[in-house]
Amino acid sequence: MKVVTSLTVLMITIGIAAATIIHVPGDYLTIQQGVNAASPGDTVMVDAGFYEENIQMTEGITLIGAGWDSTTIDGRGITDVISAVNVINIIIEGFTIQNSNQGGSSPGNIGIHLNPHASTGTKIVRYCRVRSNGKGIDIWNDFGGVAYIEHNIICNNIYDGFDPYLGTTYLTNNTISYNQRDGYHDWAGGGAVYIKNNIFVGNGRYGIYKHMTTPVYISYNDVWENVQGAYYEGYSGPPNPFTPNPGTGEISADPLFADPPGDLQITWVNFPTPDTTKSPCIDAGDPSLPYDPDSTVADMGALYFNQSLPDIVVTLTPYGAPIEITTLGGSFDYHFRVDYNETIAAAFDGWIMLQWPDSTWHGPEMGPLELPAQGIGTFFEFDSTYEVMAGQHLGTYTFEARIGSYPDIIWDIDTFTFDIIEDTVFVPPNSNSGTPTKFALHDNYPNPFNPITTISYTLPSSSVATLNVYNITGQHITTLASGWHQSGTYNVTFKATNLSSGIYIYQLQSGNHTAAGKMILLK
Repeated sequence: MKVVTSLTVLMITIGIAAATIIHVPGDYLTIQQGVNAASPGDTVMVDAGFYEENIQMTEGITLIGAGWDSTTIDGRGITDVISAVNVINIIIEGFTIQNSNQGGSSPGNIGIHLNPHASTGTKIVRYCRVRSNGKGIDIWNDFGGVAYIEHNIICNNIYDGFDPYLGTTYLTNNTISYNQRDGYHDWAGGGAVYIKNNIFVGNGRYGIYKHMTTPVYISYNDVWENVQGAYYEGYSGPPNPFTPNPGTGEISADPLFADPPGDLQITWVNFPTPDTTKSPCIDAGDPSLPYDPDSTVADMGALYFNQSLPDIVVTLTPYGAPIEITTLGGSFDYHFRVDYNETIAAAFDGWIMLQWPDSTWHGPEMGPLELPAQGIGTFFEFDSTYEVMAGQHLGTYTFEARIGSYPDIIWDIDTFTFDIIEDTVFVPPNSNSGTPTKFALHDNYPNPFNPITTISYTLPSSSVATLNVYNITGQHITTLASGWHQSGTYNVTFKATNLSSGIYIYQLQSGNHTAAGKMILLK
């Protein structure tokens, strides 16, 4: 047993040693010290902060910052900011990388310089903002390895944004903009490059410049307003324009950045209304690639536009449910409420639609009403009455509140139902007794009842009449009849299937006449 225990402890120790996480500045004060202490397979986690360093990477480690808005590596204008020479496997993620040496155009003045000198290995750079360097990112002497350059902003560099040389490179979902020469530039041929879902905007020469012998596969990019052109190739002599291959999904349109060249977030000012404020890069990426976190088709560029619907909830509550209204018409009261579970900056719409028994929708029955922008934890509410006209079709109707952007964009709904019933029977005056001469509300029968009883009333002349039911506290339960009546006697059936036992009041009103009766529900 002791031997087994010792072996178990040894195995655990080896497992931990094989994947150590080194914290900067927790374990080491500088990033370089953390890198020097790391072994292949280790991760160096860098906390938020501003680090003035020039990093020499070592083999097989992962370097992760707290995000480009939080963790900055500043090269102090000295050589490369991050250099990985003779390193064939590496991951760099989550930094702003800036201020390399900015003189000249050759290696030595690059934000991230990868130079594996090998025919194997995997290089990954993702979720970084690489700005204000001589070049942004380059890969040299990658004779057969693979590189993934993903979800980066590469901007405001004095030369090219991204330069590969040899190897296989996947350049995906980057925003490569406002660099002083080319957005993409491969200068020596070889390898294969797959350029997809990127934005190339405002670069000082070409959006994409390739060596004429390099197989470059280009699709689903926005290449717009680069000073000298979009797609050019060359080797010796003047560059010439070329047609991107395969060219599927390529566009050339203003990406509608929030505030270029600083804020390169694509925007949709009137979201979710599908109008001209929607960036053409939204949902314009390769539909076969993984969707954005909001479960929509991938956007172009490094920063997707979040189309998640706001957490705003509508509640529609009827008073006096269940609601039954006869074909003579009637009304019911309801409460409409919107709860703001997150802050929303722009006004939106609220409206109510009605679904008939045949499943067709009609309306809006209320609205569209502009609802105000408000902060988290607030609400907006009101009470209202809905009038049901006489002569409606029998059946169950759905009363549905909607919020969003009228009429097609719906964030949330809530519903309740009511029934139109044919339970009022007109009893013609007996030819021997003549026209009724007295207003009367008769006792319901049976009484007590469970759950159905009949209420009769007599009108001596044609008039508007309403028959309502209330509970003992005076709360309105339902309207059994409402509208124009000819003179005569009427019988109305009251169904109390979903009500509790107790005393209920029925009240008839016609012109200046009012009468009430009491009935007892026993279950």
